[in-house]
Amino acid sequence: MTTPTLTDDDYRALALFRRALRRFLNFSGEAAATAGLEAQQYQAMLALRGAGDSGAMTVGELAEELQIRPHSAVGLVTRLERQELVSREKGSTDRRQVFVVLTPHGRELLAGLAAAHKDELRKAVPALLNLIEQLDGASPSN
Repeated sequence: MTTPTLTDDDYRALALFRRALRRFLNFSGEAAATAGLEAQQYQAMLALRGAGDSGAMTVGELAEELQIRPHSAVGLVTRLERQELVSREKGSTDRRQVFVVLTPHGRELLAGLAAAHKDELRKAVPALLNLIEQLDGASPSN
């Protein structure tokens, strides 16, 4: 397997792409902090809501979704629970199973944050797509 040859334009586009990602992540962290959340708490709430209308996941599923260790997910859920943003509910079929669900307050807070993130993505995506097109067009293999 040979290493592809990259041009200066490829490196520039890759650097700009990573910069755009960092900007979005910085925006996300600041938006979460303004709402009184850690960035990871926002990510957890978003993962729960992304699980569908039920918005329910086990702690293990949440850990997997966020790519963190289960004991870290337990602490994360506990902090969210203290803020009354999530609750733990026993499974209806298996009472040993515990699901994490967003509370109405959590859903309301998340809706505002997610709307702000959606607006920010609308601004960022065209530039990111342009950088990807530059990489595709500048690649010697294309």
